[in-house]
Amino acid sequence: MQVAAFLSDLKSLSICSHEAAIALVNPDVRFENKEDLPALSPAQKSEAKAPSQSGSAPQDDDPDLQRAQELVSLHYAVKVNHLRSGLDPELVEARRRVHEIVAAL
Repeated sequence: MQVAAFLSDLKSLSICSHEAAIALVNPDVRFENKEDLPALSPAQKSEAKAPSQSGSAPQDDDPDLQRAQELVSLHYAVKVNHLRSGLDPELVEARRRVHEIVAAL
């Protein structure tokens, strides 16, 4: 179930703009103080206490958050490079060869 949720999140990040993707993985600065947080439902409270959450660790030290930010940045860099220069010539050649082999079968 977690894999499906992760893949869904990746798809969402790949569709949205770079700025929107970064906003999704960065903590909301409006809620730096716990007093400013909106009220949570009981289900949200139990989810927040899950062992996978770091709890008292700052957001900057969260390795999952850092990996998500790195993934978004890498995806954006690849996407921008692809839009600017098109496909890699080696990839185009490899695709051509695959099509030739498939056509020969």
